[in-house]
Amino acid sequence: MTIALVGGAVALAPAATAVGQSACRSAIYNLPGHINANNVNLRSGPGTSYSSKGLLSKGTSLTWICYKPGTATTSAWDYVKIKSGIHKGTYGWVSARYWD
Repeated sequence: MTIALVGGAVALAPAATAVGQSACRSAIYNLPGHINANNVNLRSGPGTSYSSKGLLSKGTSLTWICYKPGTATTSAWDYVKIKSGIHKGTYGWVSARYWD
């Protein structure tokens, strides 16, 4: 994708493609949980390079489906289904530190 500007063009990197349950590296759990902070991004894939599907409020209930473990330099990410609030029914990824 490029955007033409007066006097030139700027190339933009494409956004990371959405990733579902196929990125999990665990069994399927289907356990209940809640978001433990405000303004938590529900992402389209396991990492901050993926687009946000929206922000979740503290107390939003979810079903934890599976996870992708972190490494020495990356956080663990969990694939969830949102059970309450404006994103109810939406699947996405949440950083493991933002729910319990």
